[in-house]
Amino acid sequence: MDKCLQAILSIVPDKSSLLSRECVKENKLYQSVLSALLKPLSNASERVIADQVKFPTNLVKVGIMYDTLYNRLHTGQWNAVEPADREMFTILTYVRIVYALCVSTNYMDALKDAIYLADLGIMLGYPLKIEHKSIATDLLEKTSSTLAEYLSEVTKEEVPLKRLRLDVTAENITTDESNFNCVPVLKCPSIEYFGLYFLTRKHFYDVKKPALLKGIIDGWPAMERWHDPNYLLNVAGERTVPIEIGSQYSNDDWSQKLMRFRDFIEQNICNETSATSSGDHRTAYLAQHDLFDQIPTLRADIAVPDYIGRTDTRPRIKAWFGPKGTISPLHTDPCHNLLCQVFGAKTVILARPEDTEKLYPHDHFILSNTSQVDARQPDYERFPLARDVSFYRVTLHRGEVLYIPPKWWHYVESLSTSFSVSFWFE
Repeated sequence: MDKCLQAILSIVPDKSSLLSRECVKENKLYQSVLSALLKPLSNASERVIADQVKFPTNLVKVGIMYDTLYNRLHTGQWNAVEPADREMFTILTYVRIVYALCVSTNYMDALKDAIYLADLGIMLGYPLKIEHKSIATDLLEKTSSTLAEYLSEVTKEEVPLKRLRLDVTAENITTDESNFNCVPVLKCPSIEYFGLYFLTRKHFYDVKKPALLKGIIDGWPAMERWHDPNYLLNVAGERTVPIEIGSQYSNDDWSQKLMRFRDFIEQNICNETSATSSGDHRTAYLAQHDLFDQIPTLRADIAVPDYIGRTDTRPRIKAWFGPKGTISPLHTDPCHNLLCQVFGAKTVILARPEDTEKLYPHDHFILSNTSQVDARQPDYERFPLARDVSFYRVTLHRGEVLYIPPKWWHYVESLSTSFSVSFWFE
């Protein structure tokens, strides 16, 4: 534990730097309590600290502040939460992790609990950039990665899972697309061609058509690594991620919960019985999550397609991972999207922005970008205007990339166990 604790303490050698943050200075109570909590941790080079007898009491104090702020973050609309409160939550998460490690008597449990706290802080807090060994990094991302490294040393002797058996038929899955408009197929289009016809305001950009791209992600390490569950568990097994539960987010049975990545994989990806045949098992989906910001090791397994760099140097990268049957209902996004299929197959149904009124978007502002129409089987009695919608349909296979233009409607359904990566860019 000593080495791990020292590694976490060394992430912020100058603890007083946390007190200089605006979110701390503007709240006198936080400033006073946090100053007292950081004082015993000021010397990161010493394991034995004079005030160590106060650590359990200090853990209680930081816990009270943490819980108070946690409740504040969960009151009202999320978009109304002040950035200062989120940044303060990040700082309190780090301090709570340090004290929890100090007082713990069970090394493995302490590491797992600390990783959970770090991941929760990443999701609810605000990025706090620090300089660690002359390299700019994020406080909680560095903390969680360090904790995960030490935990992997403890758990490396565990019995591995069987390598995930990819559904071989998924590579040959086809759907009836005869009654739909065709999506152009491009084999490794040049950057110039793609930029000219899809990303600039010339030619096909005004038409705004999607395209199926082949051969542009074949070199990703993810293509060979990610279908091995042992690899995913090794780099991310103890991390906590948000999982969608239910058929699709627009339905009443939909909910979200936090799960260890290990539990999600074992229960929903590797356990075929649980995932497919259990009558009371509800579909679980890691959807639209910033997994690659949270776990840099997985980020290193992919690369931003060259086409994106012409217009956006910092695209938003999202992960989509789940069993057969996961669904994203017909919806629209305001930016360009490259949907990259790492393994498995998906069917995608698209419709033009010009058909928006015929697709009956939900009235509620939260779902205003989502259609009430089931793209698989439109109910023309309820939604008669949908008869005039021009639908496009494509089956997305391993190694293929679907370009979805801004504001195009798209419905996505997994035909097999599937891992996809979306690049959203301007």
